Amino acid sequence: MITTPNREYNVKWETLPAGKFRHRDHRFEWTRTEFQKWANRVALRFGYKVRFLSVGPEDVVVGAPTQMGVFEKDRR
Repeated sequence: MITTPNREYNVKWETLPAGKFRHRDHRFEWTRTEFQKWANRVALRFGYKVRFLSVGPEDVVVGAPTQMGVFEKDRR
């Protein structure tokens, strides 16, 4: 299981300057598309399936504040 901030959600914080991370310990913040492309590529490479879940209140336009990828070994 991997979680990462959804960068698209950052617009919901009025005091967060554009292009800045929410917290200084974040190494990256991905859009939903970036995260899904990365996770699908990794899952395929190492023989896993991945499903995506939202964490936190979900905005209809920008999604949830956090996104999660749950990896499971593909037994096929």
